[in-house]
Amino acid sequence: MKHFRLLILFLIISGIFSCDKAVIPPPPDPVYEITVQNDIFEIQAKYALFLSNEDGDVVAFRWLTAEDSTQVQVPGSSLDDLYDVTLLKVTTLEAPGSGFKDTTLTLTTYTQVASGRKINLRDQYFHQVSTLRFTLTGFTSLDSVVVSDALTLSRPQALNNYYGEYLVNNTGRCWVRILVNGEPFWRFLTFSNMGPVVDASTIDVSTQFLGNFAPPLNLGFPFVTTWQYKLDGVVDTSKLEFFPLSEHIRVPGGEVPAYNSRKVFEPVNNDQFDPNRPYIDLFRLNAYGPIGTANGYSYYIDQFFPAVPSTLPEPTFDLEATTLSNNRAVAVTCVGGFDVLTFSRAKNTTPKIKWEVVTKPANGPVLYILPDVPTALGQLYPSLAQYNFDNQVQARADNYRWLNYEQAVQKMMENADPLWKARGEYLGREEQF
Repeated sequence: MKHFRLLILFLIISGIFSCDKAVIPPPPDPVYEITVQNDIFEIQAKYALFLSNEDGDVVAFRWLTAEDSTQVQVPGSSLDDLYDVTLLKVTTLEAPGSGFKDTTLTLTTYTQVASGRKINLRDQYFHQVSTLRFTLTGFTSLDSVVVSDALTLSRPQALNNYYGEYLVNNTGRCWVRILVNGEPFWRFLTFSNMGPVVDASTIDVSTQFLGNFAPPLNLGFPFVTTWQYKLDGVVDTSKLEFFPLSEHIRVPGGEVPAYNSRKVFEPVNNDQFDPNRPYIDLFRLNAYGPIGTANGYSYYIDQFFPAVPSTLPEPTFDLEATTLSNNRAVAVTCVGGFDVLTFSRAKNTTPKIKWEVVTKPANGPVLYILPDVPTALGQLYPSLAQYNFDNQVQARADNYRWLNYEQAVQKMMENADPLWKARGEYLGREEQF
């Protein structure tokens, strides 16, 4: 009987403990979360991320680990909340031997971002830089040499026995065109399967260069200014392969001419069906024209064209100034329809600061008050916490034929396709107020 009572007591106690063990606490409610994949080496740049509510209060702040993924959450939030997401990029350059460091702070704020978004920080530059070397023979006089999208290290001339050396920006192919012997037509030679170094040794112009008898094409720009442009023939967009057709790269600090049209030469003997033309009937133009005479605005374009365009589309939308009350305010008046409004405040001091805001445009004035600066950042960079900007606002209206606001901003954050702007048919207008 005694043993029976002990057995009952044991079963009761076991049942109590087994019941306690079976009680599983409910999972915590999901909270707002942003994920950042940072593929940038810390020696290149250091990044931080902070989130702000509609009052500008900082609700989360994190330094981002280089070459790793970081999740930033807002305690006590819900999945339906929207926050402004600000990404800080810190770059520091030191002049060799000087000990002087030049720091640049670049901030980008995306407004009203939903939970679950992912930001990718990575370099989307898909071109390679190849060193091209050659020595030219087989001519009487060398009148001109052009290597598209290349920086000249050594220009062929009599003093160096016509040795040329160039740093070529390419995706596997390039070409050289020359004028010799006073001829009225260009000669050209193409290079394929380019690696880091292409040593072509000695090239006989009379036998290896083909005559280019096709007339040049006219590429027209909206107004006269110091245009920066890159024109490529499309070889294969899926493999990111292009054939350069724009001019040589000008030496930094050198004279930059102002113009509103350029002559475009193609590597053909007679017509567009020439086998020396390695690209299909599609061209990509990426161009920027700083403030010119056309109502004082800067022009941006990144689009594909079925032929070299003699004229470019001009913006039908506009931006107008509005009054600012303090340095935390960025504001502009939108005129006409476009997809994304980007405006910024800047100061060219030490450190250099540029704070850019990406937001949705509206029909009329748009005002945004910059959020609070996290305490940790304010202690490191007092001028940032003081919003020490100049009195100008730079505003850009971005329009896409195939993307709306949400799609364009998502493309910016995902940073997965280096051609996304061209695929969306991008056209932009920028002004300063």
